[in-house]
Amino acid sequence: MNQKSSLNSQITQFGRILNELNIDIIFANSPQAKGRVERANRTLQDRLIKEMRLEGISSIAEANAWLPYFIEHFNQKFAKCARNSKNLHLPLTESNLELDDIFTWQEPRKVTKNLTITYDKCIYILEPTELNHKLAGQYISILEYPDGTLALMN
Repeated sequence: MNQKSSLNSQITQFGRILNELNIDIIFANSPQAKGRVERANRTLQDRLIKEMRLEGISSIAEANAWLPYFIEHFNQKFAKCARNSKNLHLPLTESNLELDDIFTWQEPRKVTKNLTITYDKCIYILEPTELNHKLAGQYISILEYPDGTLALMN
C-alpha cells in the first residue's frame, strides 16, 4: 500500500487515501520524535517478552487474554497527555460506497483514440459511446478493489 501512485510520483497510495479522507500526516521529522518512537518500540520488544515470561505465558491464547492488562499498565506508566486535550477528530462524511472507492488501488491510464486502456498486462476496449469518445486522449483512473474487481473513474 506504500508504493508510489503513478498519478503523482510524490504521493503513495497511502498518502492518496489520507488526502481523500482529508487526514493530515504528521511526520516524526525531529530527532526527538524519532527517538521517542524508537524507544517505545525497543521497550515493547524487550519489556513485553520479559513480562510474558514472568507471567508464565506460553501460548497465543494466554497472550491474547493477558494483553489488555499489559496495555493498561504500559499506558499508565509511559503515556503522555496531549498538549491540547480537545478531541479534534472529525466524523467521516463519506458513505460506505465512497469509502470502498477511496480504499482501492488507483492507477491513471490514458484512453487511446481507439478507446483502449492498458492495465496489468491487459488491454481493455471501451464501448464506442458518445461519452467514451469524449474520453479519448484523456486520463482516467482505474480502481482495483481488494476482490480483484476493476472500475473506471473519470
